[in-house]
Amino acid sequence: MIPLLSSIPFLVHFTLSVLAAIRLLYRKRAVNTTLAWLFLLFGLPIIGVVLYLLFGDHRLGRRRMQMGERLRSFFLRVFNIEEATVPLNAAGSPRYEGLARAIQADTGFPVLPGFGTHFFTDAGALYKSMQADIDAAEDSVFLEFYILDPSGRVADVLSAVERAAKRGVECRILADDFGSKAFFRSVWPHNLERAGVHIVRSLPVNLLTSFSRRSDLRNHRKILVCDQSAAYVGSYNLADPKLFKTDRGVGQWIDMMMRVEGPVVDAITSVFLSDFLFDSVGHANIGRADLNALPIEARENTHEGTSVSMQVLPSGPEMRNPTIYEVLVAIIYSAQERLRIVSPYFIPDPAVQLALVSAAKRGVDVEVIVPERLDSRLAQFASQSAYRELLQAGVRLIRYRGGLLHTKIVLADDEIALFGTLNVDMRSFYLNLELTLVIYDSATSATLWQETDSYLPDSQPLDLGTWEKRPEWHKLTENILRLASPIL
Repeated sequence: MIPLLSSIPFLVHFTLSVLAAIRLLYRKRAVNTTLAWLFLLFGLPIIGVVLYLLFGDHRLGRRRMQMGERLRSFFLRVFNIEEATVPLNAAGSPRYEGLARAIQADTGFPVLPGFGTHFFTDAGALYKSMQADIDAAEDSVFLEFYILDPSGRVADVLSAVERAAKRGVECRILADDFGSKAFFRSVWPHNLERAGVHIVRSLPVNLLTSFSRRSDLRNHRKILVCDQSAAYVGSYNLADPKLFKTDRGVGQWIDMMMRVEGPVVDAITSVFLSDFLFDSVGHANIGRADLNALPIEARENTHEGTSVSMQVLPSGPEMRNPTIYEVLVAIIYSAQERLRIVSPYFIPDPAVQLALVSAAKRGVDVEVIVPERLDSRLAQFASQSAYRELLQAGVRLIRYRGGLLHTKIVLADDEIALFGTLNVDMRSFYLNLELTLVIYDSATSATLWQETDSYLPDSQPLDLGTWEKRPEWHKLTENILRLASPIL
């Protein structure tokens, strides 16, 4: 009797692990991710199953995916987006025509013109520009941010939103429930809602939702759209770098944001409105009345000046395919002369690492710029596990010492750039809602090369010989966390 009773916990663990493993295999995840989860399921009694139930599924649901596709099609029609499509053979980037077609097939968004592009690297100048656009808004103001921290200079931006709402402008704020805890705990939501601002928590975290989807699926996008005519996108959160996480010992956060006008703003607006509907109404309840209530209209584009060809690429667990991952790998392999990646959380999987090694070996000048210190020790060690192989292949690994370099940019030759919220890690590829602009323009690429050159004086290239002398416990920790990186 005693042996039988003692075997019951084992049978329960084994049965639950098998059921979870069947579900995992049915999902057809990446091989390294699948193997990592199988190890946890069968290696950690009960705990592995609980971890899988909480964090194993990287999707937000098939119905949301299908509704997202329908919403993007709806906005394409309402905004007449396809009429503004720019053919790449006329834009000077014919070798990326196939890539652009693949992105459009997955997201619905074609290559569109943007006007008046301007990049901000100083938070003060950025927040003043945002405030000016919000104060000038007559119809609508939309904000979507992972981190909204109302301290410091961010309060001026929120005050501008409050003023806009009081004068009758349709103002909506979508803030990630986890990343924007400081905002939701402050008096600002009450004050803004009293002024007429519609505030919604994105991907709310609570006990019930933890059992229906992963709690760490986060909305990592950063968007501001004013009057559907000017948009801001990039890596800046609405958090004053003079005050944000100053106790972490990593220095001020260094970021970049772009302001753009023109037809591309309609595509960015489409992303915001879809996200807002999902979190305010729910994918199962969105109907014609919800769409009719949106403050949207097709606008005439009368912009003058130089047109920049760009394509909006939303990505994350709401999408059918990991398009951004495929695009990144394709761009690395397409590089012929030089390639630069700037990413704070740089944890390449085997495919990305192989692409970088291959590029360096065939003579491409490959540079990866990362911060010397991160706010996460786990991410720091997991990132360092890739350094040795990259350095041996000839990749230049450059560590920025002037703060936490939070900018996210990929530059290939002088023809194409990825600019937005994407980190080079599995979380950005599969778990976070991200927004990337694919820019097909040599002049804008040159600007971004120049802007990222400014990081080099405060940086130190890694030397392979010196790197090999780090403590042995560092190497062991890196290798352990490398095994766990697919599920971090």
